[in-house]
Amino acid sequence: MKTLLIPVDFSDTSDNAVDFAIEWSKTYNYDRIILLKTFYDTVFDHIVVSAEYAPVSPHYMAREREEASLQMENLSQHIISKAAHGLQVVSMVSEAPLLRAILEVVRDESPELIVLGSDNYRYSSGSFIAGNVISIAKASPVRVMIVPAAYTYQPVENILVPCDYKTLDSLNKLENLQIPPQWQDSKLLVLNVDAKERYLNPDEQLKAAEQHVHERLRDYKHEIHYSNDKNVINGILSFSEEKKVQLIISLPGKHSFLYSLTHKSISDAICRNAREPVMILK
Repeated sequence: MKTLLIPVDFSDTSDNAVDFAIEWSKTYNYDRIILLKTFYDTVFDHIVVSAEYAPVSPHYMAREREEASLQMENLSQHIISKAAHGLQVVSMVSEAPLLRAILEVVRDESPELIVLGSDNYRYSSGSFIAGNVISIAKASPVRVMIVPAAYTYQPVENILVPCDYKTLDSLNKLENLQIPPQWQDSKLLVLNVDAKERYLNPDEQLKAAEQHVHERLRDYKHEIHYSNDKNVINGILSFSEEKKVQLIISLPGKHSFLYSLTHKSISDAICRNAREPVMILK
């Protein structure tokens, strides 16, 4: 079954990711949505912050789980009422830490995509999931979609693909993406950020790189664009706003967009600044 996994924590950011996933599942014909809630407790969760550091009673913890179970049921019913007819919704709970719980579900249920909500500077719900999107995105063996807080689903017309010409072979990952029929009229906007503006007087090496891009993407509508921004991240985010893209695709690899952002605070760069969903390929 074509499956989508959504870790939830009942925050506004998490709920917004669920609403985005409902529309995504309808558009791209998913058969099943899995909701995952972890009840993992650290040693500090068993302590009340007080002068005496009194332990939390088992009754309190049981009530917390009952309330969460009711929220999961309500969320499942919300999805069923909004989603396409026949979509299966499965609620799962785990006592494992968040990342381990996600990896176990991926192993056992084989979802094609994980959808995560992320907070940003303009909006913050204090989401536990949003605070862990980086570790999840890096560890996940399947594609991850990061949905900015308060972003409303839009049909995908323009797709931004930031590309480092040092690792053009990573473009072959787009073949694994299996561009859906709904994207037949969509356009891939390949962006290379070049502060030295070598693209103004392209040498043979640059021409060869452009040819490689065209060959890799020959089956898709695509264009090559450049930015002379001295900051790669700013160049990407400014371009995405200017071209009104609905999706940013991050290619894998040592010199990829994701790798670069990891070393320049990916949480600030993507999760707190990008206004569009980011799909991280594997």
